[in-house]
Amino acid sequence: MNMLPLPKRASVVIIGGGVQGLSVAFNLVEQGQKDILVLDAGYWQGGASGRNGTLIRPGFASVAWTELFVLTVNEWRSWSRRLGENVMFTQRGYSVVSETEKSEAMLREGLKVQQSLGVNSWMLSRREIDDLLPAINKSRVQAVQHQPDGGVAPHHAVMKGLLAFCQRNGVDVRYRTAISGLERTGSRVSAVLVGDHRIEADCVVSCAGPNNPDIAAMAEVPLNGFGMRIEAMALEPTRPLIKPAIALIDSLAYFHQTSRGEVVGGTEVPERPRMSLKVDLPVMANMAKVYLEMFPQVGEVRILRHWAGQFHASTDYAPLMGEHPDLKDLWFSAGWSYGFAGAPAAGRLLAEAIAKGRIDHRMKPFALDRFETTGPIIEGGIVLA
Repeated sequence: MNMLPLPKRASVVIIGGGVQGLSVAFNLVEQGQKDILVLDAGYWQGGASGRNGTLIRPGFASVAWTELFVLTVNEWRSWSRRLGENVMFTQRGYSVVSETEKSEAMLREGLKVQQSLGVNSWMLSRREIDDLLPAINKSRVQAVQHQPDGGVAPHHAVMKGLLAFCQRNGVDVRYRTAISGLERTGSRVSAVLVGDHRIEADCVVSCAGPNNPDIAAMAEVPLNGFGMRIEAMALEPTRPLIKPAIALIDSLAYFHQTSRGEVVGGTEVPERPRMSLKVDLPVMANMAKVYLEMFPQVGEVRILRHWAGQFHASTDYAPLMGEHPDLKDLWFSAGWSYGFAGAPAAGRLLAEAIAKGRIDHRMKPFALDRFETTGPIIEGGIVLA
């Protein structure tokens, strides 16, 4: 931990030291930006960056989501080389499983979008399902869309790699350092306050996960969205049962099997629960039921760990990326429901916009004010209700 006094000035102050914030810092360094300060109120990997499903895929059902996640998969491929650290991204494939005719129709329509954008994906034949997913309960499967370029990246390796790169390259990263306010000068944000300490900034980037609305409130600007909680669990190691990462679009579940043999996955918590990191037995029981119905072989396997995570979701569940329309030099990467997977793309697009003043066409649909301008993004391929 850096014990030096906080600086009085920084070119860029990033609020949030999770995967999103460190990705922005990493990409800013690559853009030649100096004097970057990252502030995080919590502890190392204490937020959603240490509590997520780690699954990554390029293809969704809309053009906006698919273009963004094609970019993010391409970025994931290069991160180990660019960071000088192994983030352990493995492209084992990603299968989206439909259990109803309605979701199958959505997957087939989404496939047209994906293939028009160059995504390698297809609907599996019954023979391919037998080969790729031999342990799945075939009676529950309506159809499967497969994306071989998808995969997983363990969050501990990713966060270690990002932090090591930032520290080697002069980024000042401070955990256990909560901001107490933002200072405005005219139409722009001009400083960050930590207690009574004032840090002048040319630019402030909020990547604070579930706390993004609090940052917006400090700046007295609106931010779309609401809080959500997800829960996940890990089963004791078993022989290999599941080859690719899997999303069950109807059961609102996703999981994969690690190299140690643990089946690790998560599910949406019904309704909109109180924000906390406490787990609920009914949610665990529902997840266990999904596992048992789709992979009966795990019926005798014990649950090793069960945990909760929380995030800030926009009302269309798509990210909110860009400069706030009501306050210059205040940028957000917020509203994410796939924030871990999308962090490489978000970091690159935001860094390019901040450093070069160029808004990439892949970031434009996710503007903070889209609900008042272009409208919400309709995306049927996410594992959320």
